[in-house]
Amino acid sequence: MFLALFARFALAIVLDAAAFTVWDLGTRAPLDLIADLRRAVASRRGLAAGAARFVGGAALLLLAAFVAGPALLNRRTFTVLETATLVAALLVEQLIGPDLRRRR
Repeated sequence: MFLALFARFALAIVLDAAAFTVWDLGTRAPLDLIADLRRAVASRRGLAAGAARFVGGAALLLLAAFVAGPALLNRRTFTVLETATLVAALLVEQLIGPDLRRRR
């Protein structure tokens, strides 16, 4: 039982970290984000690529919530543990995100 819960939360952390990596959330400075948004709005191709990254990251976050959801008893527990998985995912993204983006 414990191993199944651990596996669910580990998978949720991996999915959340993948979403943050797709979004390039951990390493992008706010001014760079604004500049990227301006360039994307000026180009249909850039806008489509940005929309695809947003939808892909959001899908990964929702999938992570669905994976972890059945292991939780109530809404309050879900909120606390999902927040913990998001924080853990941000840490994982900080550690391996730049390497993953360099390989892409």
